[in-house]
Amino acid sequence: MGSDAHKARRRFGLGSPFPRRVTAGWAVIVGVLLVAGAYFMFDRLANGLGMAGATNAVPWGLWVVVYIWFSGLAGGLYLLSALVYLLRLPRFAPIARLSLGLSVVSLVVSMIFIGIDLGAIRHSLGTLLFFHWSSPLAWEIKAYLFFMAVAVVQFALVLWNDKRAAADARTADAGGGDGGAVAGASSAEALRRRGNVNLAIRVLAGVGVATSFVGPPGGTGMFFAAVKTRGLWEGGVTSVLFYVMAIVTAAAFLIVAYRLLARLRGARPDGGVLAGLNRVLAASLLAFAFCVFFQVAPALLSGDPAVAAPVQVMVAGSLAPLFWAGEIGLGLVLPALLLAVGAARSRAGRADGRGIAGGAWAVGAALSAMAGILALRYVLVVAGFSVPLLDGMPLPAYVPSAGEVMVALFVLGLAVGCYGLAVRLLPLERVGASEGEAQVESAYADAGADAVLGAASGASPRDEVSTGKEVRDGGAA
Repeated sequence: MGSDAHKARRRFGLGSPFPRRVTAGWAVIVGVLLVAGAYFMFDRLANGLGMAGATNAVPWGLWVVVYIWFSGLAGGLYLLSALVYLLRLPRFAPIARLSLGLSVVSLVVSMIFIGIDLGAIRHSLGTLLFFHWSSPLAWEIKAYLFFMAVAVVQFALVLWNDKRAAADARTADAGGGDGGAVAGASSAEALRRRGNVNLAIRVLAGVGVATSFVGPPGGTGMFFAAVKTRGLWEGGVTSVLFYVMAIVTAAAFLIVAYRLLARLRGARPDGGVLAGLNRVLAASLLAFAFCVFFQVAPALLSGDPAVAAPVQVMVAGSLAPLFWAGEIGLGLVLPALLLAVGAARSRAGRADGRGIAGGAWAVGAALSAMAGILALRYVLVVAGFSVPLLDGMPLPAYVPSAGEVMVALFVLGLAVGCYGLAVRLLPLERVGASEGEAQVESAYADAGADAVLGAASGASPRDEVSTGKEVRDGGAA
């Protein structure tokens, strides 16, 4: 029975089930979050935005903050998947599918958050059916939908490539007695077809990366920068900051997710992948520091109150604790220190494979960076509304209501559920023809191959470097 179930899952391209305790724990977490926020979500849907803490002076609050966090995560995950599907960097192959699949899930979650921030959700259909050429929001919505379509089609081609590779392997095995010439011709034809699919995937990856400048994450920054009445957001550095924050969030998220999944599978994560992600996180943190500096320093030196006043609120006003402790401390200083300590300690344990790529230090840095980016996005949104548009008006103030927090927890429950279902039902922990492997393999470095693939036949465990690299575009190379 168990063998038949494994064969069925492999046939339909499904992922492997987790142990029952893991599944039960995931279900409990999802259930608690959904139950905790269910009443408040019903209140929001039934009675509108009255239960939120946002006002006319500060119309964007917690839900918009979490929306841009998840949209940044979606864009960043897609960009990291493009390291494999576009740039063909084999080091990151084990996390390519995970990045691409969870990018789509993250984008859906971000749309849910921005949907509940709309005054009348039923009117959101109008943004899809009608188009206003002068509206930045209309352009952003279309860019988001196009970006999602590209990612979904790209992922479908990745799965289709696996099915074709498996079918070609079965055909070659069945026709093994027909002679070497026939087998060679069949193999060349299979490689040509696979190469054509890889070329299509590469083209789509290029289109997706280009779209990221006007969709998630760059387009979200452009939307903020287009609000000329808010001096803190206006300017090109805002778009660059959103782009860099997306890379930081995605690299940190993958460090945690890949290690967590490997532990749940009882497998050892690929050391090359983790080292690469640590470097991406470190480099993006450096770029993040420059962006924050060039956002804050010119504004403080500016004589324009519309620009200088919001930054004063950030660095010395009501948002200063969150700026210094959250954005700078958790988002920059602590991750950099933890990555440095982890890198130093990992050198000592590299010979025996222990403490691989920073271990718990890297995970701590990743968690800290994600929390810091969330703090930055909150500070950025709220500080942008901290200066009244007209002289003599009272200073705007915003504190998230309990209802807002509980609705956010409800949607986070949906997010955890969707992430879990994606990993459970989709083959996100595999490396195949689209990632440069001759056959479908585990995304982990050792004994997790059978557990992840559900395979009973002799595929060897995946190490850091595959012996069957098959990165081809448009034909057999």
